[in-house]
Amino acid sequence: MRCDEKLRFTAPADNSRPYGSHRFDTFCIKVGRRATVFGDLCLSALIRLEIDPSVLAYCERPMVLEDLKPKRVVDFWVKRTSGEELWFLLRPSEKAWPTGTGGPGKAFSTWASAQNLTVVLCPRGDIALSDVARRNWTHILCYLNANRTYVDTRLTEKVHLLCRNEISIKEIQNQLQEEDPVLVRTALFLLMYEGRVVSPQIESVPIGAETVVIQK
Repeated sequence: MRCDEKLRFTAPADNSRPYGSHRFDTFCIKVGRRATVFGDLCLSALIRLEIDPSVLAYCERPMVLEDLKPKRVVDFWVKRTSGEELWFLLRPSEKAWPTGTGGPGKAFSTWASAQNLTVVLCPRGDIALSDVARRNWTHILCYLNANRTYVDTRLTEKVHLLCRNEISIKEIQNQLQEEDPVLVRTALFLLMYEGRVVSPQIESVPIGAETVVIQK
């Protein structure tokens, strides 16, 4: 995305915390600012958007639908090369929305279509991350926030080349002993963030020296 391209939504329209929900504050690389979300499901969605290479930008709670009783926020606006989306993370009481019972309403859907915005209804099962996956990606994103500005293309490509076949993080660091190990790991995490390298274990095993990675 061009740096001069104007985004449709850049800040939340509503920052009120739903009763009983936990608040999460995190700096998001993709949007270049701190984002606040409420509840585990919204945190999982935020992480998924942040690590999805097809997502160019996003915004939490971009709109409030005052006409719905009770009022309903749109959980996320998502921008991809293929178009823009409005995400509703379905609550337990909204399970019937995909079948046409309830939902944001015909008037809203008509407006969204006229604005070239695709309404996406997201069941919990499609969004929720396992505890292990969430911890792993949170670790990776924190690492990138702290260190990515110190990594250059030269090092990133050296790490990428080593990932032609399955290899552990420890083996990558052993083969690049002349490099700062923190930056080697950061370069690897940047490749994972960009979708150029994957780990088959990311969903089930805590990330560590024995974690195996490979080029996608």
